[in-house]
Amino acid sequence: MRRPRVRVVLGKPEEQPSDLVILPGRRASEVGPSLVTVQAARWRPPSGPERELAETYRRAVALATERGARTLVLPAALVLGSWPIDDVTRVALTVLMSTPSPLREVTIAVTTPAMLEKWAEALAREP
Repeated sequence: MRRPRVRVVLGKPEEQPSDLVILPGRRASEVGPSLVTVQAARWRPPSGPERELAETYRRAVALATERGARTLVLPAALVLGSWPIDDVTRVALTVLMSTPSPLREVTIAVTTPAMLEKWAEALAREP
């Protein structure tokens, strides 16, 4: 399987065209046929456990794979609480690019220009 194309757009995740949209939640639940929540990692200062963050993104990829999705939309941060965005982008991209799946495209939907810039910078650093 090849790595999915990752792109970043300005807008709400649920407004993006895709096979599946995944949002963070306190527990996994199905909101609609193409909108679900996944139990999200929670930030615990002074340093959040990155393994929990990585596991959240792995759950999202696994859920998309189970549903046969080829396209997936995620919010800028699939977390609860305020995670440092540099940690989120690094961990999310590592998981999305290294986890085998049939995904062809992952769209990261951000709601502010500043967040768009952070994700664009993180993508530019990807090999």
